[in-house]
Amino acid sequence: MKVLLIAALVANLFLETMAALSLIGGPEGLSAAGTGGQWSMHYGFAALAIASVSIWTWFQRSQAAALTVALGTLLVFHSGLAVSLAAAGDQQGGMVAHIVLAVLFAVLFAGRSKLA
Repeated sequence: MKVLLIAALVANLFLETMAALSLIGGPEGLSAAGTGGQWSMHYGFAALAIASVSIWTWFQRSQAAALTVALGTLLVFHSGLAVSLAAAGDQQGGMVAHIVLAVLFAVLFAGRSKLA
């Protein structure tokens, strides 16, 4: 279970950091400052925040309360984004990645008593 936790946290950190970089640095990111259409950049910083949960969780991974909050947050985030991407229907790769992460975090959340 602990190996699965490490794998899920690393995957979350990597995927969300890559998403943040592409959204912040993309055509509707920082280069579009002042145009009012910077939703991509705003979502990039949200992705960066969710990526940082992996780092904060790492240092508190043996505390049940912290693990419950982190795993619950990541489960809700990835589940919601998977639904959103499925509804949009235009980013199958992202949708699959978020479904996989949602399932991983659901399994980890259900078995969190074995992790702390």
